[in-house]
Amino acid sequence: MAKNGAEMRRITKTYNRLSILYVAVYLSYAFICLVSGIMIPSVNVILLLLDTIILKCGLVACGVLSCYKHKNSFAFYAVILQLISAIFNVMEGSFLDMFFGGLITGLSFNRLLFILSVIFCVLTVYANKRYEYLETQAGFPHFNERCFNQEFDKKQREIKDEFQQNYERIIKTSSNEMTDIDMNSRDTFPVHKRTPEYDYEHAHDEPERMDTI
Repeated sequence: MAKNGAEMRRITKTYNRLSILYVAVYLSYAFICLVSGIMIPSVNVILLLLDTIILKCGLVACGVLSCYKHKNSFAFYAVILQLISAIFNVMEGSFLDMFFGGLITGLSFNRLLFILSVIFCVLTVYANKRYEYLETQAGFPHFNERCFNQEFDKKQREIKDEFQQNYERIIKTSSNEMTDIDMNSRDTFPVHKRTPEYDYEHAHDEPERMDTI
C-alpha cells in the first residue's frame, strides 16, 4: 500500500505538471501570436483566429481533460488539433515562427509544438495506464492504511446492519404466524359449562359419535 501510495503521488504530479504545461505553452503562444499578428498588416486574420482561438484553445481543453478525466482519447485529440496547425502552417509568417522557430531550429513553431504535443500525449497515456492499475488495488485512491481500515469497518457495519434487519424481519414474520395459529386453535374459544339444558340438547349426539367411531 505504501508503494502504491507513492506511485499515486507521482502520477498526480504528472497530471498537474502536464496541465500547467498545456496552459502555459499553448495559450502563451496563442496570445503572443494574436498580438503580433494584429501588428503585422499582411497576416491573414481568419487563419490567425483559427489557429489562436479555435485550434489552440481546443488543444488546451483536450489536454487538460486528458489529465482530469484520465482518458487517452482527449490526448489524441490534442495531437490532432496541433497537427492541423502544423500541416496548414497557418502562422508561418508570424513573429514567433520567423524569429524563434525559423531562425533557431529551421522549423515553424507550430511544428515544434506538434512534437511537444506528441510527447505530452505519450506521458499522459503512460500515466493513465498506471492510474487504471492503481484503481484495482486495495486502498485506492488514498492508499492510507488508517483510511482503508475505517472504510473496511464501515462496510462491515453496513453488512451487519443488513443481517440484523433480515433477522428482525424473520422474527416478526414468525411471530405473526404463531399468533394466527393460536387464534385458530380450540384453546382460544371459551369453554361451555355443562348444564342440564346443554345435556338435554346434546343427548342424541353421543350415539352418533359412537357409531362414527
